Amino acid sequence: MQLDPRRGALCVIQATITTPPGQAEFVSLAMPTAPHGIPAWQLPIVVSYLHARSENKKPPTAASLTAHLRSRAGAAIPSPAANYPYAAMHDDRVTCLISLTMAPGQDTSWPQASLALLQQETRPIRCSWSSLEHARGTLAVLGRALTEAEAEQCRLADLVRQNPHPAATELHHLAQRVTHWTRGMHDMARAAHTAAHTAAHTAARAADARRALRAI
Repeated sequence: MQLDPRRGALCVIQATITTPPGQAEFVSLAMPTAPHGIPAWQLPIVVSYLHARSENKKPPTAASLTAHLRSRAGAAIPSPAANYPYAAMHDDRVTCLISLTMAPGQDTSWPQASLALLQQETRPIRCSWSSLEHARGTLAVLGRALTEAEAEQCRLADLVRQNPHPAATELHHLAQRVTHWTRGMHDMARAAHTAAHTAAHTAARAADARRALRAI
């Protein structure tokens, strides 16, 4: 696949990452929109990066995110891999902008994350379409990834019912696998956050009890 950010419609992933010392790092990569440069395919890949950082108990960094995305250049679902040194919000070639902030995890090993998702038509004309939405917090980002994956799976299921072409069927099966995996990641992260909040609540109640005993 040609990954040339100078031609055609683009999907861009950008991230501002806060490191443990408090420094800010920036990543900006692009790929052609067709055929996989849409949120339904790219947000689960962002989730896979967050999960990898959680599993390794390492904070997010610009270098590791760049390596994660570029490692998929030849995968069935590639990710942005070409340097993109432009202002995506002002580039009328960009049909999908996934703008992220990341930071080390607090309550759990999952990194902190938030998302701004811009989708629009290229080279806007009168009555052209555009949408900017936000997901604040890691669980919200994972939830949005799952929503997009589920919607793409349903769209492809309709396509297969109308025209059961082998290529469409194969893509639908891939979307099913992506959706199932993303749902598992969302459930895992939600369980980790619930456990962390429960532990924090229990610790707070225990501290209250100790203070009450000392006051007797």
